[in-house]
Amino acid sequence: MTEELVKIESIIRNTRRYWYVDGLSEIAGGLIIFFSGIAYWVVAQMPNSNYKFFLLTMAQPAIIILGSWLAQKILPKIKEQLTYPRSGYLVFRKPVKKRRFKRLILVGLIAAVVGALVTMVSTALPERYLPFLTSIFLAMASIYIGYQTSVHRFYWVGLALLIWGAFVSYMNFSNPLPYTLVFSGMGMIWIISGVITLFLYLRNTQPLAEEE
Repeated sequence: MTEELVKIESIIRNTRRYWYVDGLSEIAGGLIIFFSGIAYWVVAQMPNSNYKFFLLTMAQPAIIILGSWLAQKILPKIKEQLTYPRSGYLVFRKPVKKRRFKRLILVGLIAAVVGALVTMVSTALPERYLPFLTSIFLAMASIYIGYQTSVHRFYWVGLALLIWGAFVSYMNFSNPLPYTLVFSGMGMIWIISGVITLFLYLRNTQPLAEEE
């Protein structure tokens, strides 16, 4: 890799890292995961029917798509009030509407594919190990974010996700509690990480003085 490419890669990672400097993205992502777990619990309480099976399959991807859309709308506005006055304004290139819509669909498809993979693998595994299997996928996603952004706390978040998934599998709760606990618990891990990051960010930064 040439020196120019190394510099470009460093600039890209620094830009990505700045998006996670305040922990707000983790809080938003954690809320999405948390409520996907709550949605599973709510749907699981419904009487057995084809409608229930459909919701068990599609409710979580739908929440992820809607939550991602809301995060894209709300997070930049919060950062304009909280983050940019403290550490500077950074303009992120906004994708055109068609690309943004395709990205939301892609997020939902990834969620559906992960769910399908978990379902397929589950046929060869005892049901009690499914929460741990789910935690592996989410831990891999967290580690990937950490690698792409050079934000090392995501590695620790990934480790915490694995530990939580292993704990839920070890406890072997009856359905639908394991799936509710694994998603809601992992969402809380992300939220806690984000809240701690936000607290430290606010404590260590001050709004920049406006130029007269």
